[in-house]
Amino acid sequence: MEILGKSPINPLLFFTGKIGGYLTWAVAIHSVVSNGVYNINPFRLFISITFAVIGFIFLVLSSIYLGKNVRMGIPLKETKLKTEGIYKISRNPMYIGLHLITLSSIVYTMNIYLFIIGLYSVYVYHLIILSEEKFLSSRFGGDYLNYKQKVRRYF
Repeated sequence: MEILGKSPINPLLFFTGKIGGYLTWAVAIHSVVSNGVYNINPFRLFISITFAVIGFIFLVLSSIYLGKNVRMGIPLKETKLKTEGIYKISRNPMYIGLHLITLSSIVYTMNIYLFIIGLYSVYVYHLIILSEEKFLSSRFGGDYLNYKQKVRRYF
């Protein structure tokens, strides 16, 4: 299984954006383990958990549907265009899941540094998506353009 494909954007941006998002998750998890959930505003906790659960569902469903085609970056081998299942709702459900979990971490911690890192990560992922769309257009041509007209980039 090919886990790492070709970086669709500058590799430094690509990896720092991904690491930044994962860092927000790690800090939030550390905060939960260290401080528990009892010292947080209940509404903020509810919003954070809701974003995390919905994000996790998007990640799991998109991962299940992609199967062995899940990778970081643009595939080096032949792939099929995925347009069924959760991909009928969004062209980028995995990224939506990642963004929601990052947002959950930001809401939970209410840390300005994590907010900045999280925004950076979301911005970099957007650049990745734009680059991947160019790749998909060139690889799948009219099939991708048809799909693109029917299904929104995010929601």
